[in-house]
Amino acid sequence: MGAIATIANRDLKSFFVSFKGSVTFCFLLLLMGMFFRSFTATFIDIQAQTLQMGGEAPKLSQLTTAIFQNLHFILLFIVPATTMSSFAEESKTQVDRLLQTAPVTTLQIVMGKFVASAGALGLVLIASAVYPFFLFKYGNPELGPIFTSYLGVFLLMCAQVAFGLWVSSMVNHQFLAYLFTSFGLFLLLILAWIAPNISGAGGAEEFVKYLAATPHLDNFFSGLITVADLGYFIAFIGLFLFFTNVAVDAKRWR
Repeated sequence: MGAIATIANRDLKSFFVSFKGSVTFCFLLLLMGMFFRSFTATFIDIQAQTLQMGGEAPKLSQLTTAIFQNLHFILLFIVPATTMSSFAEESKTQVDRLLQTAPVTTLQIVMGKFVASAGALGLVLIASAVYPFFLFKYGNPELGPIFTSYLGVFLLMCAQVAFGLWVSSMVNHQFLAYLFTSFGLFLLLILAWIAPNISGAGGAEEFVKYLAATPHLDNFFSGLITVADLGYFIAFIGLFLFFTNVAVDAKRWR
């Protein structure tokens, strides 16, 4: 654990003192704030129009769900920027040779970088938690679904970070790592939309739909935490951390 903490601390400090880290942190908070303001303004307008017509006002849960669903899209661009230099940059500058000759295991290196990237994004998520509290001005939002939504987004972040680390460990250039990670995460996003168009025996449609992250997130956004959804994210994280470990190990003994 000591080696993992040391590597994570090194990468976290490097991230936040760098221009890229500061821009990523501020950009994500700014985007989330803009989405929150835009969706809240739209919600207020719809609520006022509906009440004037004598209809039933929309629920605050619909507003929070819309905000978190769009956060999924934002992460397609933010996570790759966070992970692209985890291994690709160090491979290019030969800094990874210092890590690889240090008395640490490959798994400790991978886990340290995973904790650093997930921790950096987690801090942004914590900082953004102030936004939902403004909703109390317009009603009494349920705290349960807000909590589960944040949990779902954090698990999604961790899964995307694990995928991004694997891509970064496979290439030598940050730009390629960013492109391939963004493309891969985009495919995971649209799998749920592709699934209904897949025909075949053996439940191919259901299998493809299960691989998509969106249906699992929707349950969290609805306030539901299921074993199947938790298992999906944990398995995804574990699988790609394993792939990363294999890729880094191969470089280490090359």
